[in-house]
Amino acid sequence: MGAATGWRLATRGVQVVCFDRHSPPHAFGSSHGESRITRTAYFEGPWYVPLLQETFPLWRELEEASGAQVLTMTGALMIGPPTAGAVTGALATAAKHGLDARLLNAEEVRQRYPGHVFGDGDVAVLDPQAGFVRPEAAIAAMIERLVALGGEMRRETAVTSVNSHRDGVEVVTSGVREKFDAVVIAAGPWMPTLVPWLPLKVERQVLAWLEIEKDVSWLVPERFPVFIRQTDDVGDIYGVPTLDGISVKIARHHNGDTTDPDHIRRDVADSELVPLRHFAATFLRGVSDRVTRTAVCMYTNTPDGDFVIDLQPEDPRIVVVSACSGHGFKFAPVIGDIAADLASERWTSRDISRFTARRFGFSA
Repeated sequence: MGAATGWRLATRGVQVVCFDRHSPPHAFGSSHGESRITRTAYFEGPWYVPLLQETFPLWRELEEASGAQVLTMTGALMIGPPTAGAVTGALATAAKHGLDARLLNAEEVRQRYPGHVFGDGDVAVLDPQAGFVRPEAAIAAMIERLVALGGEMRRETAVTSVNSHRDGVEVVTSGVREKFDAVVIAAGPWMPTLVPWLPLKVERQVLAWLEIEKDVSWLVPERFPVFIRQTDDVGDIYGVPTLDGISVKIARHHNGDTTDPDHIRRDVADSELVPLRHFAATFLRGVSDRVTRTAVCMYTNTPDGDFVIDLQPEDPRIVVVSACSGHGFKFAPVIGDIAADLASERWTSRDISRFTARRFGFSA
């Protein structure tokens, strides 16, 4: 979100300075792991759809400006019993916005997508306007554009506090104090330190890449849409087609342990891989139980799972953008543009009423 905000501000000719405690793109926060799903029939709520529809041309704009490959369209499957929230929510959102989403029965999925194992009672919602974004490539491209347009990227520079003053907003880094006309805080899992008044919890998530069997042809992006499957035994699992011809990435969505971003355990125990191996053996065809690599990332969760995009209640020169609850990366370019609106104009034409910090009891 920070790189996207810097990019969108720089395209407007605004002088921008970005800070990161590491050197982005990096694997220490929430924006790594080779792929991030994007979709449009959004079961989390129909209010997200107008923002999602803006992201696709913005991703393509970034690709054209940078030469990077960022967005790959594959379609998406939301899978489960007919009563699963991912199924009913996706259908409701599609109906409200007139989206081209279709309900497939078990036999239709078996014929079209042999990589999935389906019981007779399973269904899937096919969302054609979906795929995946490459987060490292996207962040690198956004930073490249930011710098090319005259912005500054300060790496390995941790911000310790942001303070309001009459003549500007102060950013403190390792004893250095600077003032700016406006500040956007998009610190991911470090938000609780910089914005302690938000009720946030940071959740540790495990990602795994499982080796695919030889001579399997149906796990490539052209034949294997990104998916989210809701199960009774291992919870919600998401997956992405093979990007290297060797493995597929799968991970649980939520159900992780609460963590501290500065002391997170980055090694992955074999016991943490048991649910993912079980899922592959039960629900995927052509995927082995051999783990080729793992990674750890973090979700920064609000109590209701919706975003926070707002002006700080006590100082409208400070914009708070984060706490995306594990489903935010796909929105990065449009949220960056909204943050640019708020930082430069103090308002935005987009409807972000669902994302106000005031819903947690704060007032200006």
